[in-house]
Amino acid sequence: MNIALVLEQPFDVNGGGVQKSTSKLAKIFTQFNHDVIIVSLSKLAKENNSFEGMPILYCDNLSKIKLAFKKYNTELVINQAGYSYSTTKILRKISIKIKIINTLRINPLNFYDNHKFILSNFFINKGLRILDNILIHKMILFYHISKQRMELGYIIKNTEAFVMLSEKFRIELYQLAPSVKKYDSKIYGINNPFKVPDLIVSKLEKKNVILHVGRLEIEQKRVDLLLEIWHKLHHKIFDWEFWVVGYGSHEEYMKSYCKKHGLDRVKFFGKQNPNEYYKQAKIFHLTSAFEGFGNVLVEAQSYGCVPFLFDSYAAASEIVNHNSDGFLVAAFDIENYVKQTLQLIGDKIKLDSLKEQARKNSMRFSYEKTYEKWDIVFNSLLD
Repeated sequence: MNIALVLEQPFDVNGGGVQKSTSKLAKIFTQFNHDVIIVSLSKLAKENNSFEGMPILYCDNLSKIKLAFKKYNTELVINQAGYSYSTTKILRKISIKIKIINTLRINPLNFYDNHKFILSNFFINKGLRILDNILIHKMILFYHISKQRMELGYIIKNTEAFVMLSEKFRIELYQLAPSVKKYDSKIYGINNPFKVPDLIVSKLEKKNVILHVGRLEIEQKRVDLLLEIWHKLHHKIFDWEFWVVGYGSHEEYMKSYCKKHGLDRVKFFGKQNPNEYYKQAKIFHLTSAFEGFGNVLVEAQSYGCVPFLFDSYAAASEIVNHNSDGFLVAAFDIENYVKQTLQLIGDKIKLDSLKEQARKNSMRFSYEKTYEKWDIVFNSLLD
C-alpha cells in the first residue's frame, strides 16, 4: 500500500512525540512492505529531503499536497494531526478515493480533567487573576466540550478510521463526545511502537540514580511536583542523585528551585538522546497530569529502569502493571509517591526483580506487536 504520513510540524526524528512516532511508523510500515512518504504541512520553509530512503515533502498548501499524493500514487493518508478539524477538512477535499486514518496523540479528556489547574495557571501567569473563578472556568469548559463534540463528530464521520493510543481512551472519547459511539467499529486503540534495545539488563552498570526524561513544563508534565518529590527524597537517600534530561519553558524555574532548597544532587543534562541515561538509572520518575501514551515509560522499562507515575490518565495502567514492572500512584499524591520510592530503594531484591520484569513488559510494544494492530486496521479498509 502507498501510505502518506502527514504531520503539521516540520519533520524531525529527534523532535517531540509526534515527530518521533511518525518516524517509527514510517520504519514499521516500510519494514512490512508498504511504500511511505512523509508530508509536513509546516509553514516553516524547508527543502524536500529524505529519511532512510523515504521522501520528506513540505507542502504548505492544498495544491502541493495534491501534487505529492498524485506523484506517489497515495492510497492511504495517516493524519498525525488527528485532533485538527481544519487539517482533516483539507485532506478530505483532495480525493474521495484516498482513505484517511486520523490518529489522536493525546488522551481525549486531557483538558476536561485538568481544566481548573490549566486555566488558573494561565490566568495567573497573564496577570488576569480576576478571571480565575468558577464561573469563567465553567464557561470555558462548556465551550471546549461543545467545540470538541462538533469537531470530533465531523472528524470521525469523515475518515475511514480513528486511532487513539490506547483502547482505554475509548471510554474517555465517548464521555467527551457521546454521539461518536455510533462509529465504534472504526475506532481503535494502538500504542506507539518501540524498538526494544538488544541488551541484558543484569549486565548494565546501574547507578543510584532516579531519572526524569521529558519536556520541562508545569501544565502537562507537572515538573513542580517532580521537584517536590525529590525535595522530600533528598534528605532521606544521601547516596542517590536525580538526573533530568530534557528542556522546556520551566527549566530555569527548576534550577532556581534546586538552588533555593539546596538540592545539590540534581543534574540537568538538557536535550540529549536519553538511552545512555536509561542504561545507568535504576528508577524513573514521571509526574504528568496527562499523556497521549507516555513513550518515556516504555523506553525506561526497555533498559531496566523501573518507572513510577501518577495514575492520572487512562493509558497509564495499560503501560505499567502496578508492583510488577513499575508503580502507579494515585494522582498527585506526592507523599505516597515518596513512600513507594523509598520502599523500593530499600529492597534490593525487589528492585532487581522489577528491572527484569520492566524489560520483559516493554516487549509488548515492539515494532512487530504494534504492526499486528495496524494490520487489523488496514485489513478493515479493504472490506
